[in-house]
Formats: sequence, structure tokens, C-alpha cells
Amino acid sequence: MKQKYKRKYTSLSLWEYTQQRIQLKQQLGKASTAELYQVTISHFLKFVGNPRFCIRDLSRTLVADFVTYLQNRKLATNSINTYLSNLRAIYNAACQDELLCSSQYPFKNLKLRRAVTAKRSIPIAAIQKMATFRVGSFKEELALDLCLFSFLACGMPFVDMAYLTTRNIHNNELVYHRHKTGTLIRLEITTGMWQLIHKYAPTDRKRIYLFPILPTEPPNYKQYKGCLASHNRCLKEIGNKLHLSQKFTSYVLRHSWASVALQHDIPVAVISQALGHTSEKTTRCYLSELDISELVRANQKVSGVIDCLLAKKWKSSKPYL
Repeated sequence: MKQKYKRKYTSLSLWEYTQQRIQLKQQLGKASTAELYQVTISHFLKFVGNPRFCIRDLSRTLVADFVTYLQNRKLATNSINTYLSNLRAIYNAACQDELLCSSQYPFKNLKLRRAVTAKRSIPIAAIQKMATFRVGSFKEELALDLCLFSFLACGMPFVDMAYLTTRNIHNNELVYHRHKTGTLIRLEITTGMWQLIHKYAPTDRKRIYLFPILPTEPPNYKQYKGCLASHNRCLKEIGNKLHLSQKFTSYVLRHSWASVALQHDIPVAVISQALGHTSEKTTRCYLSELDISELVRANQKVSGVIDCLLAKKWKSSKPYL
């Protein structure tokens, strides 16, 4: 049976096989990866000028020429690395499916080195200003509160905040799996976090999420991307009002938490666990020994001042519930 399978697909085009991988990723809930695969293959097929390019014809020379092609298009180094990494992942999957038995692995000796990107963090003074800053519209107020919640929750990404439900609350802890890596995260819910949770608590049974970000029905990937884009547009306006010197996006508070944590001499291993990283192999060796109490102390050092400011702001304003 396996031999018939191999004979049937030995001439499979790169585009056809990639569509199979895209469909599988979508079924597994990896819509972001599926989207990157689609963009990658579009770039490559435009480069080779052959929509029926056979996957087994991929060679080291073609890979090298593809790098040059992307560089000539003035793409950023990290974008080029992403496309090459995705192309390699697709090729490796075909090898695992036993569709390829090439002795000339096209990605041999390929080294992907990430370029250092511009600093995305902002100083704690700017975050303190956010905690007392008042905006005009509900949309901007929600965007600002989500940023503060992200910081209080050890730099929680927007996607993880968007999908939080009451099921993620276990007594005084927030327990969830990162959407990107599946890593389990456990956090103490601070006073400021509780205030923001209560402020936006669902008023009816139709809304299943803690924060009013996503549609009441489970959203598709396109809808989520639209919500993220709208959130970042609000942050851009807020950043202008706060006179921030850099572009203000949903990821700024995540970088800021890590930067402030490092300034407080918090071990990299603790920071890595708090952020849910899985790529730092050296530090991950020590993470299993860390207790949640250490993460609690770390978060109190980093975001304690913001928590206090929100507590004062809460007392001086009318309750939302």
C-alpha cells in the first residue's frame, strides 16, 4: 500500500503538496502557520515562474537563488528567514511522508540567523502614565486596559487575552495554554487584574470570553485578525496621545515586561517561564524546578506599581458592576 502511495505522489507539485499541509494546519487550529505557508509558496512559485513546479526538483542552487531573489526584493532578513524556514518545513514534511528520497538535501548547511530588531519595549514611567491616563472612547479605553492587563499578566499576548474565559480562572490563579506554543501558563491574579476582569465581565450568557474582543460566536482566523488590526489601530492613536517615541502595538507591553524584569535582576529562566517561551533550551532545563510563588514575586516586582495605581484609580471611580 505504501509503495502505491509513493508512486502516486512522486510527481506531486510543490503547490499541491503545500495545499495539503495548509489544510492540515487549518484543521489543527494553526491558521497563522497555514497563512505563512501560503505566502511562502506564492513567493517561491513566482520566483521559479512555474506554478506546476515539482517538489522533488528543489535543489541547493534553487534555494540559494531564492534567497538572492528575496534579498533583491528588499525584504527584511527575518522575513526571508521565515520564508526559508517554512519552505524547509514543507519539504521536511514531504520527506516524512516518504514522498522524497533525495540524497541531495536542498537545505543542507542553510543557516538562518535572526537579525536584531528595533527595541519594542517602553519604560515603566510610560506604563505608569497609561495606568492613570483617560481616553475618550470605549474602544480606546478597552485597548488601553488590555495593554495594562497584558503587563500585569507577565506580558500575556493579545491572542491569549482574547480567548480567555471563566474556565481559565482557578481560585486566585489564571491558568491557560499559549495559543502559539501550547505551553501551560499559571499566574496569580493580582488586584489590578481582578479589577479589569470585573470591569469587562460578560453581562449576558451570549458572550463566552472574559473581554469583549471577539464575536460572541467562536471566531474564524480572519475575524480574529480583524480584531487584532482594530486593536493596534487604537494603540497607534493612544501612542500618539501619550507622545511615545516608537510605534505602539500589542506586543510592546510583552517586551516591556521582559525588559523591566531583567532590570530587576530576575533570572532569565523565570522570565522565560513567565513568557511561555520554549526556544531557549538552556534556560528551559531549569524551569521545571521553579515554583509559582517565584513567578508571583517576580510579577510583583515588575508590575506591582501599576497594580497599585489601578487600585487607587478604581477606588476614586464608580464601579462598573
